[in-house]
Amino acid sequence: MKARIALFTANVQGGILQLTVQLYKTLVEEGYDVKVVMPCEIHDTDISLIAKTDLLQYHKEKKVIDQSPYKKIAGRINNIQPEFIWYMDDSVICSNVGMFLKGEIKQLLTLHDAGTHHPTNSRSLRRVLLEKYTEFINRRFYKRVDKFVLMSPESVVTFGNLYPHYKEKAVMITLGAHLPDANEIKPVEMNAENDYLLFFGRIDKYKGIGNLLKVYQDISDKALPLVIAGGGNFTEEEKSLINQCNNLTVINRYIDDGEMKWLLHHMTAAVLPYIEATQSGIIPLAYLFGKPVVVSNVAGLTQFVVNGKTGIICSTQNEWKNALIEMTSEIARAFEKEILEYYSKNMDWNANVRELFAKL
Repeated sequence: MKARIALFTANVQGGILQLTVQLYKTLVEEGYDVKVVMPCEIHDTDISLIAKTDLLQYHKEKKVIDQSPYKKIAGRINNIQPEFIWYMDDSVICSNVGMFLKGEIKQLLTLHDAGTHHPTNSRSLRRVLLEKYTEFINRRFYKRVDKFVLMSPESVVTFGNLYPHYKEKAVMITLGAHLPDANEIKPVEMNAENDYLLFFGRIDKYKGIGNLLKVYQDISDKALPLVIAGGGNFTEEEKSLINQCNNLTVINRYIDDGEMKWLLHHMTAAVLPYIEATQSGIIPLAYLFGKPVVVSNVAGLTQFVVNGKTGIICSTQNEWKNALIEMTSEIARAFEKEILEYYSKNMDWNANVRELFAKL
């Protein structure tokens, strides 16, 4: 048996939990002794793959003055004596718990956005204050982190620019697909069974949905139907554009795991019109299904796209229009062989986990 690793998350639903379950499965296959530390409040995610003897759950509390909940969680982790603790997210809970762990435990912190904040439609006072508090706690915690785990070359560069004094602590693992173990369920809003373009993910400012809609409204009669699926808030401009678009289905809510699998399985291609990105979990998910992607010319996306072979990279509105019109089911199938080969070579979890731990 290799080293004992504790995987830690403060999330209660969504992609981070799916990532946690995927890494648990991969690390166990690689011969590690793995424990998973996660909230009791988890919902909408199947964690049955995790053996009960490997699961350590806690009640999620966010405290500012009272540090006792974090000390309690850290004490339970100290008791299982892992060689590594790998935080799946960089929440304030992770940072606070990390301050109370024994020094001999090596701490790995995953930074999905390289320590940055993307432009958002949900800039409330509460969110601003939470970000400031998190940054304050993180500055203390980062001193105790042994390795910062980034998930794309662009993230490594961005992190190095933001935190040059921690640059040597950065390691990278390429993000593969973390697909939930759930039965496919067709969303009730869907009419089409197949052959549509899919935007999937949380709705937010940096995702560039307004730009996508401006392009699509001019070509909706020439391109495949467009589906936008995910929770979050549209801007007033985006709401207006949605009302002007034909051939469009919007599913503006949390998408269950089974619904996500159905949408990915039945789509023709995924569209990522982001205005900025350090990486995206949608690209490996699309590739896992052998489906191409149409992406903005943003380094965090294009580093995972072979233009004309695994997807299409667009820099202008005209390029977006042409790409969306050209992306028929026949064209998409022609990409499939290259996509599956790319995924196997670059996004295999077992190979990438072995490479990561060889660096630690």
